[in-house]
Amino acid sequence: MSSMSSSLTLWLLSAFLMMMGTTELVVANDQEKVTIDRQLKPPHLDPTLTASASTAEVTHMNVFQGLTRIDEQGRVQPALARLWEVSADGLKIIFELQPGVSFHDGRVLDAETVVYSLKRLLAPDSGNPQQPLYHAIENVESVNSHQVALTLSHPDSLLPFRLGLSAAVIVHPASASSNRLHPVGTGPYAFGNWENEHLILQRFDKYWGPIPAIKKAVFTFTANRLELENSLSEGRVDLHSDASPLTTNLQLTLRGDYIMEGGHSEGEVIVAINHAHEALADKRVRQALAHAIDRQRLLTIYPDTSPPLIGSHFSPNHPAYVDLADYYPYDPVQARALLEKAGYGDGLALTLSLPPPIYAERGGLYVVDDLEAVGIDIQIERLEWGEWLSRVFTDKQYDLTLVSHVEPMDIGIYAREDYYFNYDSPEFSQLWQRIKMTQKDERRHALLGEAQRHLAEDAVNVFLYMKPQHSIRRTGLQGVWLDAPIPAVVLEELYWE
Repeated sequence: MSSMSSSLTLWLLSAFLMMMGTTELVVANDQEKVTIDRQLKPPHLDPTLTASASTAEVTHMNVFQGLTRIDEQGRVQPALARLWEVSADGLKIIFELQPGVSFHDGRVLDAETVVYSLKRLLAPDSGNPQQPLYHAIENVESVNSHQVALTLSHPDSLLPFRLGLSAAVIVHPASASSNRLHPVGTGPYAFGNWENEHLILQRFDKYWGPIPAIKKAVFTFTANRLELENSLSEGRVDLHSDASPLTTNLQLTLRGDYIMEGGHSEGEVIVAINHAHEALADKRVRQALAHAIDRQRLLTIYPDTSPPLIGSHFSPNHPAYVDLADYYPYDPVQARALLEKAGYGDGLALTLSLPPPIYAERGGLYVVDDLEAVGIDIQIERLEWGEWLSRVFTDKQYDLTLVSHVEPMDIGIYAREDYYFNYDSPEFSQLWQRIKMTQKDERRHALLGEAQRHLAEDAVNVFLYMKPQHSIRRTGLQGVWLDAPIPAVVLEELYWE
């Protein structure tokens, strides 16, 4: 069906529903409570011990906090550190802590607690998947009870931003070992309980900052799209903050008691490639994959929006962005020619491992169709989220996978030797070191442009598009972030009007 026909069908359906006077199911709202649904259930609740964004979405900036925080515009703001000062040579940062901060169990936050938490992050056996982001930190020590000093091996202009990510939240030594099941932090919400598909956070009335309006937050986890739509239709969900704009979701907005809003995320949707695979180690094969996939057609899974296409692992929201979306235009003829030159003219068999989100569930079908059209035999492997984290991300047992990388400013993952891409480029690693050590924005942005071009030219992965951020919220619920610069549902900014 053409896009014009699809639009006409949707318009006619909308008009029909409005003429029929679609019935609203009115459910009385508890003005101090909010029910939030997510598709993916967290593997556990300690964001320092998992690469899954689903844990951060629930706990980051709600239960746990870092020295800094990232706001809705992606800017670094004070959090547990009220201010910080960077030395002239960029090799020392002194953080001054907020006064009167306590953990949910009553223990006090002081400099020694922060030192413990950051040393835990840096320990070789920390288990923190994002530890390489903090390798510039050479030493952590307390100056006094309310100041902490970080000594760096080299300047890292991105460190204040990274200290605002969920991987660097501050934990107490007395509760660190049990945070997976019973998290204890300094945030505006304390852990209540987690039974079956319901996770409850309660407002922490001894919170050091402004007391939020919402007293109780209930997180539900609904993997099945039909079940989610039923919950929304019955008025049992107040917010689904990452909803694809499907026709069925758009219909809810016609009732008047729900609003759908579009925003931007930091999620680069890519076909990730395992460079340890013999065929995929050949750049010509990777270039063939890039030419074979019709990225514009992929966007049809979002019928009411047009996410930006990308040609490298970098967000268009960043001032250093370079538009490389047309670097490998859709060209099946060229794809076949490259496969022939690489010795795979008679065929190539690969497995595409798909996690459960809808962009993978539906987008994977388009990817398979395009790759098979150029002579690549694709077997689909559908994985639950925990299986994907274990098999693909941790054990690197895959050929191709379709996934969204939601971490902000994460182009540095291509310099990590142990990352699941199995990509090894000394040139890129050296370039990334120069980027981290560059203090002036103009020069750093130029180097980031070089990094984007390097990844595109090397066809490291197939870079597709930026995942849209669409939220469905009940009318009257305010404070929902339209954009998602980090994976988090920020409860303290929500309120009912």
